[in-house]
Amino acid sequence: ECNVFPSEFTFTGSTLSVDNLTVKKPPPPTSYAACKNKSKHLLVEQETQSLTQPTEKDLNKCEWYIGEYDRHQAEKILLQKNLDETFLVRDCSKKSRSEPYVLVVYYGRRVYNIKVRFLEESQQYALGTGLRGECKFNSVEEIIDFYKSVPITLIDGKDQSGNHREQCYLTHPFKSC
Repeated sequence: ECNVFPSEFTFTGSTLSVDNLTVKKPPPPTSYAACKNKSKHLLVEQETQSLTQPTEKDLNKCEWYIGEYDRHQAEKILLQKNLDETFLVRDCSKKSRSEPYVLVVYYGRRVYNIKVRFLEESQQYALGTGLRGECKFNSVEEIIDFYKSVPITLIDGKDQSGNHREQCYLTHPFKSC
């Protein structure tokens, strides 16, 4: 059971450029009379757009996002760091709309790569393969924040039995700089 806080706004699918974006404050009530012909919905639309799905530009502000690193590079830097519960997010090597990112976690001298999937129908993100049920999130940042306080289950992909499982928190963001 997983309680994720649903957002009031949903992403409509169009990419929003965040450069030079200003959110217009609604005019004082007196000026509404002067512009009765204009749609009052326009202001609401502009404010809603600024609160939609984070774009990749927003992820670049996150210290744990390292961009276009391949699996081996990401594993190498986490093994060198050698600190349990260190994590980062990288672009998926087969980057696609449905599998844009990978969450990489170091725990117990091992590195786990967990796919971050984008669910087209709900415009949300989920972790892993989706075979064991899933928690849905409105952004990659929401996933990270959630697993800072709720343990994430790490499954060894090489373990055929599926018995080898670890649980850890996302405690130490890997800082790329």
